[in-house]
Amino acid sequence: MEKIILIPAGRMSADDAALAAKRAALKAKLLSGDKITLKSGTGNAVQGSDANNSISIPKGKLAVDDVALKAKREALKKKLMNGEKITLKGDGNVTGTSNAQNTTISIPKGKLAAQWYETNPTLLQAEKAAMAKCFPGFKLGKLDDGRLYWLGELTPGVYETKFGCKKSYYVMAVYQNNHPNQQMGSSVYVYLVQPDVEDIVRECGFHPSHLLRDTVGEVYLCTTEAGFVQTGNTVTTAASVLAWAVKWLLAYELVLTGDLPKEKFNEHHGI
Repeated sequence: MEKIILIPAGRMSADDAALAAKRAALKAKLLSGDKITLKSGTGNAVQGSDANNSISIPKGKLAVDDVALKAKREALKKKLMNGEKITLKGDGNVTGTSNAQNTTISIPKGKLAAQWYETNPTLLQAEKAAMAKCFPGFKLGKLDDGRLYWLGELTPGVYETKFGCKKSYYVMAVYQNNHPNQQMGSSVYVYLVQPDVEDIVRECGFHPSHLLRDTVGEVYLCTTEAGFVQTGNTVTTAASVLAWAVKWLLAYELVLTGDLPKEKFNEHHGI
């Protein structure tokens, strides 16, 4: 009698290892978004490719990943716009998922400080109009920290009436971040560029008292007290403060001509 032996269904271990390797390769391509070749008709990605009977999936990732990342970006944007708290990892990454094993830090609620001309463009247009009318030779610029400034030349003309030589002063009127909120010297600081303050001191032989220092120690002209700074549709802060700067330089030149005692120039409320 003939004996029948059944071989159980399965594969040789070598075959299983080869297929496992192929699966691992496909997984790597999926995760990295590499191109995958599959047989046309069946979509089989495991069988060997045939130039006459295959199709390639273009490099990239499934759209669902992009949708999820876009949603995460949109959520971050919303938090930024609303000034909500944002959690990030130690390397500054804000898109990863935090857990107990990751060191995280939270950005406190709040918004980044905006410049006055971004939140109040109408005021900026008024400033430009007033400067064009009162000091048309001045040019508008922006510092690296975002503050706007006007740069130009002032020539009071007093010195030349006695010595026949005109003095000119290049000055920079810089809007402070608190503009248009006024303080001592207003929210616009006027700096002497050329000649600078040290040149002024050397020429006149005394140190004018109507000088202030900003937060980094730079000297600017104490042009007026806050209550005297004009704001409105015709004359706004920059033009008004530059007019007071001319008064400062006018008094300085009168000291040089001998028509104004330096004690009067330095006196509080003296000029």
